[in-house]
Amino acid sequence: MTSFKLFILFMMITMMQHHGIIYRTGSKRPSRPARDEIRERTKPKPANMIGTWRISGVSTGNQGVISPDGQPVRQFEPGSKNDMLISFFPDSTFTRVGTKGEYTVGQWDFDTTTSSIFLTSNRNTEEIGVFITYADNGLRLINFEFSPTESLSLTEYGRKLPRFREDPYFGQNNWWRIKPARPETDAQIRARLLNYLAHTASVLSSAQIREQDYISLEFSQGIVRLYNVGIGVVKKDQIPSTWLESFHSADDAHKAYDMFEDYLFTGKHKKYQSGNWVRDDHRILVDIHNGMKRK
Repeated sequence: MTSFKLFILFMMITMMQHHGIIYRTGSKRPSRPARDEIRERTKPKPANMIGTWRISGVSTGNQGVISPDGQPVRQFEPGSKNDMLISFFPDSTFTRVGTKGEYTVGQWDFDTTTSSIFLTSNRNTEEIGVFITYADNGLRLINFEFSPTESLSLTEYGRKLPRFREDPYFGQNNWWRIKPARPETDAQIRARLLNYLAHTASVLSSAQIREQDYISLEFSQGIVRLYNVGIGVVKKDQIPSTWLESFHSADDAHKAYDMFEDYLFTGKHKKYQSGNWVRDDHRILVDIHNGMKRK
């Protein structure tokens, strides 16, 4: 490879790191586990559901159209049009988070006899058949079977954390997403902002625990901008619409923005230079959160 190509490659990696897309930990993609481990981790039981899963596609079929093997012909649609995470936690709660601001919290239960999961939210309960397998890339896959002709595929996105309440998608770390029914006081707006900052910090800390090779805020879009090393704020005309809509009004959202921006410029900030920008950004963000909480 020529020196010019190496230079371009280096610049691309640097730019991607600068925007929080690549996080080089030295970790490798998961290899396909041993046969006994595969058998154990694909059993239809509650413990194997815990963690975060990302929609990878929707499969639909028509029972009237039969393939040569006698099975209904199915059509698979990639999950990019329905990008969403679903997380299951040991306390029987689950959350669903979408890239367009969708957010649901509810209860889940598992029936090992029928290999079915029960999801309850908004006073509705749905029973869904579950089938777990492994992909060639070493990640587990879940198929939610809604009917003989309709299923949803999900790919393992984040394994369970030792302390599940610190998971970025656990309910108490996401109430900032729930739009209030009425205007909030400055104290309530600050509390909503602090919950968002704590959530973003947990995205960084969980990435370190899980040894992820990337950082993604696509399911946590907001006003925090990650740098290598440093924390900034997006321009006011670039605030994501999903973040604006999590407040009662745009005015309330702009109040929160001003609170954050003001602290960035007027607060005292400790420098971190560990050589790991994700660890340093997490520490900086925690300091900002704690400083604003005391203010």
